Amino acid sequence: MKGKRLFIIHGYTASPEDNWFPWLKEKLEALGYHVDVPDMPGSNSPDPKRWQQRLIDADIKLDEDTILVGHSLGCITLLRFLSEQTSENTKIGGYILVAGFNREQNNLLELNSHICEDLDYNKLIKISDKRVSVISSNDPVVAPQASKDLANSLQTKIFIEDNAGHFLDRDGYTELPILLDIINNN
Repeated sequence: MKGKRLFIIHGYTASPEDNWFPWLKEKLEALGYHVDVPDMPGSNSPDPKRWQQRLIDADIKLDEDTILVGHSLGCITLLRFLSEQTSENTKIGGYILVAGFNREQNNLLELNSHICEDLDYNKLIKISDKRVSVISSNDPVVAPQASKDLANSLQTKIFIEDNAGHFLDRDGYTELPILLDIINNN
């Protein structure tokens, strides 16, 4: 993946200090990246408009030097942001969706207001040739098939991690080496 700026968009009930986010930030900064993990407002009761405004306020320069990484709800958030804030000619370095979804999840009904019926999939495909989905085979939070369906809609390259849960620290994911491999080799 091309880029020297990377933004990690965390998910529901998370913060920039959770899961594998600090680890990835540290590793990429050591490689010369500028990494930002915006603290998304009210992550225990997220409002889609406030989350979009937070990304707008982060003043993210969307060009070929920028990569966005989303986890869970952060995936929908970054996709909506890219769909709404870019022109047809915008090109970015890439995006990575970790446990992404864009349809109702039976155990996350409180997040239905974030589901985007109006994502511009064609624009999201054209925005970069570097589109990746990382999916756990046994995700108890986001159905693996929902992540695969989103990946297929976006024509992303798919990486399946066996028995990775929801890629949370409580699942043992304070590091996520596959992301470094993807960023450095794709």
